Amino acid sequence: MKNIFLVASREFFSQVKNKSFLVMTVLAPLLIVGAGGVIFWLTATNNAEVKNIAVIDESAQFVTTFKSDENMIFNIYTPDEAKAIKDTLSGSEYLNAVLEIPANTDGNYTNIEKNTKLSTNGNLGITDREKISSMMSSKIEEFRMKSSGIDQEKLKQTDSNVSLNVFNVKEGKEDKGVELKIALSGALTYIIFMFIMIYGVKVMRSVVEEKNNRVVEIIISSVKPFQLMMGKILGTTMVAVTQFTIWITMTLGLLMIFPAIAASRVEMATDAMQQAKITEQNPELMQMVAETSEILLSFNYPLIIFTFIIYFILGYLFYSAIFAAIGSAVDNDTDTQQFTYFPLVPMMIGLYGSFSTLQNPDGPVAFWLSMIPFTSPISMITRIPFDIPIWELVLSISILFVSTIGMIFLASKIYRIGILIYGKKPTVKEMLKWITYKN
Repeated sequence: MKNIFLVASREFFSQVKNKSFLVMTVLAPLLIVGAGGVIFWLTATNNAEVKNIAVIDESAQFVTTFKSDENMIFNIYTPDEAKAIKDTLSGSEYLNAVLEIPANTDGNYTNIEKNTKLSTNGNLGITDREKISSMMSSKIEEFRMKSSGIDQEKLKQTDSNVSLNVFNVKEGKEDKGVELKIALSGALTYIIFMFIMIYGVKVMRSVVEEKNNRVVEIIISSVKPFQLMMGKILGTTMVAVTQFTIWITMTLGLLMIFPAIAASRVEMATDAMQQAKITEQNPELMQMVAETSEILLSFNYPLIIFTFIIYFILGYLFYSAIFAAIGSAVDNDTDTQQFTYFPLVPMMIGLYGSFSTLQNPDGPVAFWLSMIPFTSPISMITRIPFDIPIWELVLSISILFVSTIGMIFLASKIYRIGILIYGKKPTVKEMLKWITYKN
């Protein structure tokens, strides 16, 4: 244990003292929050641009249909002005599009549906185009209902929106908030997948680098290959935990500080008043917020956090052992590519299989993916928010725990031989033989 701790400490401090670690640790939260701010600013700026649309309505039935708002201004022109306004469209910075509605020659609006023309100078996005199309479609539907003698108000009264109240008889409580459970499952699954991939590859590259520098020959004279491998894995684990802790702390701090800087007290007060007014006028919004809060508070967070940490650690150790074995068997990063598929493929199966798990968390696919150790660190965490049976969780963790020990044992067999072999690309068959070699 002493040698493992010494190797882990060396691995930890050699990585945290690296300039790239320091730069990425500080810059990553700034980049994440900054990227979010840029996207928000671009979206707000893009939506703030006012579009001017010229409407030439030969049918004279859509004059009142197009109502200007803060994002789109409609100006109605007569058919006699059509040529003049279209000639100005190409070089105009004020006018964005010309909408030409033909006459209703067939009396059933089919001619309008097929021959309405929208000419733009390239500055009208898909959202604006769909908005105009939707406004015309709604008006034509209204015309047709009137001509058919259908009362629009009575038709609206026939609309139905059934909201199922789902009860889980096994748990004796209402089963609601499935959308939030899916969102939480997806986030946890993606975090674990990214963590294992990023830091597993880092272990592999660290082994390759030491092997190339021949430093490992000196180290191996003092510690056993197994101790060296475990020390590197645990050292990188501490680096990952340190980096994630800093990232989460900085990101949360920035998310709290930036809005406070951006908004003045007056604006905050105004926003608060407007929000209060909005909530008074929208009891449905208040109810939705209250229901969302109730659902979020109903989650079993202790169980979710506990299982997330367990699968986080066991999954990382399981795959890091594989990555360390691959790194020990090759001489450079290029040669690692032919073996990287072995850990990558089952991880991808676990990730994409999780989409099936979200559709049916208790189905056979979800069950077996959460039991097989190659996919369980990713797939089981997808099922946790859906309140799976405890025995399945215990069985899955037990299998993964035993499998992790077994994988570390097998990887150490490959590591002890591969770390001292240079100038040769081993085959899978040779690596399997290394496992059976005796001391």
